Amino acid sequence: VMNFASLKDFRDSDYVDLIDPRPDGEPEVSPEDSRLPDSNDKKACQHTLHEVLCTVSKLMAPVSPFMSDRIHYDLTGISVHMTDWPLGSDLVEKELPPQDLELEKKMAIVRNLTETGRRIRVDSKRRQRLPCQSGWIVGGPDLSDFHDLIAEELNVENLETEKDLDRFQQIELSPEHKVLGKKYRAELPKVLAELNTIASDTLLSQIEAGNANLGGYEITMEDVSIRRVEKEGYAASTFTVDDVGDISLVLDMSINDSLISKGLAREITRRIQSKRKDLDLELEATISLNVWLSEDSPKLASKDWEYVKFETRASNAELFYSEHSDASDKFEVEGKEISFSLKLNN
Repeated sequence: VMNFASLKDFRDSDYVDLIDPRPDGEPEVSPEDSRLPDSNDKKACQHTLHEVLCTVSKLMAPVSPFMSDRIHYDLTGISVHMTDWPLGSDLVEKELPPQDLELEKKMAIVRNLTETGRRIRVDSKRRQRLPCQSGWIVGGPDLSDFHDLIAEELNVENLETEKDLDRFQQIELSPEHKVLGKKYRAELPKVLAELNTIASDTLLSQIEAGNANLGGYEITMEDVSIRRVEKEGYAASTFTVDDVGDISLVLDMSINDSLISKGLAREITRRIQSKRKDLDLELEATISLNVWLSEDSPKLASKDWEYVKFETRASNAELFYSEHSDASDKFEVEGKEISFSLKLNN
């Protein structure tokens, strides 16, 4: 019997997620990286997906004969109904190692961390393609073997493990208006005004010492509520894993020229790649590219411009800081207009 839940698990799997940039020859690498578009990395990915899709189409054939036949025929040129039922693969060893439950548990945490990071960005209104300089994982098992993978998924330059969440947090005291209103009535505005001017950690220390006084009135613990919030420049979120406990992810939300340049390069690359697909260009086809940034736009670092050219297969490319009304495509990033035009090389 076909196990559709298992197929869905594979579709949603970390493997499919992580190889996503590679099948169409658009690896997320720098021009200096040795993994060129025709590398073994890309070929291995394509062979693996080919094998999986062929096998899945055979498994689907009894319950979905038409769709499975179309998939298999497009991949192999042979009808799926003329093939044998899959009994294994020549690409996989017959004696498989035992299931690594600990690895699966860690990968589930990795997935949670990446999803948490995306939520942090959304809540902080930070574009997904704008890198963060640093990130920290607080709590949970040792994930150092996965740091590069997580950092790539989160678009974080440096990812580290941190033991002390307090490093990124501060105390915030808020007035309990109902309690204060009953105690101070007409003097409440005066008390609130002074409470808003005093540092939370200072007031907390005074309350704990029993000498907190605002507007001539004593302030006690029942007059305020205490909560921990992220310090300025940080954003964080915490999730809980059974048998592990709380795990927090902290992202550095500061911005500098280098991060802006990298984020801009990725936005430009995405738009050009989308245009290539709209034009139905061949995978290995090279293009001539012109890009225009407005004069007041952030500047694109030379290495990030090289990244754009490499990723888009632009053998001839020029970057201008001026307006251009004849460009074929325009879009905005952070309110700044960007234009580009491309053509296929002969």
